[in-house]
Amino acid sequence: MALSIVICRHLESEAQVKPDTNTRLTATPFALSQVCLQDGPFKEREDVNARFLLTVDTDRLLARFRQEAGLAPKAEPYRGWESKELGGHSLGHYLSALSLLYASTGSSHALERIRYIIDELDACQTANGGGYVLSVPRRVFEDLRQGKIKASGANLNDCWAPNYTLHKMLAGLRDAYRLAGNNKALEVERKFVDWLADVLSGLTEAQIQEMLKAEHGGMNEVLADLAADAGDARYLRIAEREFHHKAVLDPLANGEDNLNGLHGNTQIPKVIGLAREYEMTSNPKCRVAVETFWDSVVNRRSFAMGGHGESEYFFPPEQFPEKLTPYTAETCNTYNMIKLTGHLFSWEPKAAHMDFVERALINHVLANIGHRPGEFGYFLSLASVGVKAFSPPFDAWWCCVGTGMENPARYGEMVYFHGPDTLWVNLFMGSTLAWAEKGVSFRQETRFPEEDSVRLVFTCKRPVPFALKIRHPYWCEHPKVKINGKAMTVKSTPSSYMTFERTWKSGDTIQLRLPMALRLEFLPHSDDRIVAVMYGPIVLAGIVPVEPGVSNPATQRFADHLAAKRKFDAFAPVFVGASAADVVAHLRPTGGTFAEFRSEGVVKLADLTFEPLYRVYEEPYAVQFPLMTAAEWDRREVELRAEQEQRARWEANTLDTVTPGFQQSEIEHGMQSENSTTGDFLNRKWREAHNGWFSYEMAVDPAAPNVLVATYWGGEWQSHNFDILIDGQKIGAQKLRANSPGDFFEETYPIPLVLTKGKSNVTIRFQAHANDTAGSVYGLRTRRD
Repeated sequence: MALSIVICRHLESEAQVKPDTNTRLTATPFALSQVCLQDGPFKEREDVNARFLLTVDTDRLLARFRQEAGLAPKAEPYRGWESKELGGHSLGHYLSALSLLYASTGSSHALERIRYIIDELDACQTANGGGYVLSVPRRVFEDLRQGKIKASGANLNDCWAPNYTLHKMLAGLRDAYRLAGNNKALEVERKFVDWLADVLSGLTEAQIQEMLKAEHGGMNEVLADLAADAGDARYLRIAEREFHHKAVLDPLANGEDNLNGLHGNTQIPKVIGLAREYEMTSNPKCRVAVETFWDSVVNRRSFAMGGHGESEYFFPPEQFPEKLTPYTAETCNTYNMIKLTGHLFSWEPKAAHMDFVERALINHVLANIGHRPGEFGYFLSLASVGVKAFSPPFDAWWCCVGTGMENPARYGEMVYFHGPDTLWVNLFMGSTLAWAEKGVSFRQETRFPEEDSVRLVFTCKRPVPFALKIRHPYWCEHPKVKINGKAMTVKSTPSSYMTFERTWKSGDTIQLRLPMALRLEFLPHSDDRIVAVMYGPIVLAGIVPVEPGVSNPATQRFADHLAAKRKFDAFAPVFVGASAADVVAHLRPTGGTFAEFRSEGVVKLADLTFEPLYRVYEEPYAVQFPLMTAAEWDRREVELRAEQEQRARWEANTLDTVTPGFQQSEIEHGMQSENSTTGDFLNRKWREAHNGWFSYEMAVDPAAPNVLVATYWGGEWQSHNFDILIDGQKIGAQKLRANSPGDFFEETYPIPLVLTKGKSNVTIRFQAHANDTAGSVYGLRTRRD
């Protein structure tokens, strides 16, 4: 959340926004400059990331901005997503990351880079004229001005999510102004938004809502923040009108969860924007929407490690058992859910909010950043056996690289909050706090979560009375507390706050021990048959050994995150025991590092070592385990061996896959179309084209026979007739009508050798017959025949 929250409301005069006492925060976060991380796993990640940020070539990130402004780039753009239409989004994230780093550490190198970037953007804005400054082709917005709108999930006017890129850039400018004190950043931001307001001013409400079908990040958030920073309520009006996506936000404001099938990280920033609007307007519907969304995602849709979603999308909660794949839990989503949680806590401080932040920080955000600079994870696999897939330092620039750059400098954001006479200690993290208003310095000494003890030491200019609230985490039954060596009676329950009211003075010391215990946490809607192992707040992963001679994909780095299989070919481990308690009784500490255990006779096919998921780096692992009786395992073992052999044969010959309708899969496969739409059926996505076509670029083997395998719904009641073409040559025709009623089915189309000779990729096109429909197609796969 924003570190310097200005609370405002609408005024009759639009000249200035003033505070609204109706939305005064109960708890306020400290500025990052007041919180300094100390020795521990979070500090280690912060230091690694700082080294990466200061090796990035800013001119390469600025190249597309200069090119669009008609200025000669000073360097070649980076590859990966920066070489595509979304290029430019990384500069916004990078500017935010530098600003956060400066706020957290006072790095003069970061400040120097911030100044350089803002000066370059200012030069680009001057060259463009009128206020425009972005890497996106200006014609996208000029078409909007004329009312020409072609929008879908990831596309606006034939460009990949231009308003998403705009949001990142505006957020970077905001952070440079707020965190690094760069006044020019606010000037550049304001000029651009004034230009944008003119572009959108002539659009009707229907046209605005059509535009908002395309992903647009948290445009309502940055515009609300700009209203506060510039003291001009006009920008809040733009947030409320031009960037209020009714189809998603209005049901939430009515307390409805209509999230099934929606792209996860497209929605969370919109809700963060509503949180800012609530703080500025006191509109109760905004608050209802935020609370409805948070409760649904955190309490109904999240895995044990704090992340949610599969293949970037929300799925019906009853499908949890079917969604344990390599494509679970996009890291961007959790980054944004933590930001959203900060807003909720500031309105009504609840331990449950920070219980979630702790779970998500330790088991997702901390777990999905590598040990070397520039390694960031996109998904965090919860497949039966998974591996982490990290980016190379400079050739990926995924969205999760962008938020990944920001995360380490944000670790200290939620550790402490304060009120007039209250200090909340929310997270256990080695750190120091300077509470200047009270003349209090506060040191938290711990390597948590690598130990269960915390020591809190006060330094006060003078004795000062206030209430100290220390979170009693949900996972700890009986915290042990001593103040100045005297044992204290703890009057609190799990998921609440221990409150100590006294006059504090220099040298006062609190010793806190938070005993951790092993437990199993059941996957929702699994009938208590799929479990994760928890130790206190920590998700434990079973380390699956790599057999000799088997390639381990976890040691590779992927510029294309979808190219990483992330599914290690090994037998999925299973817990075999009479009950959850029986399983826990057979997990024994190794006597080695903290939170490391070894199973004894309770894991099939072989016992495993369990260690925190956040410590796993290049090892195959399992997090979600089927729980079976001995008799069930005997039957299942025979089935598993047959399934694995069949799957291994199939996957060994698979060259490429496309999931039609899924945003990232289609982008990575160069989807093109005319008169094409997507939708959902039986919780699967499809793509079709009426009197039109759609195409994908897919990998083939130039030295072997290839086939294309397409998945269709067998119960189409209206006849669909279309052709399948490879690089313009027809290889087959398909008619869909009651092919396999009540079920999905696959069709295989041989690809003539002459069409793949000397090629590693081909364009596969589905072309509708005249006045007919191509598809619906639910899945595509190329494989060797």
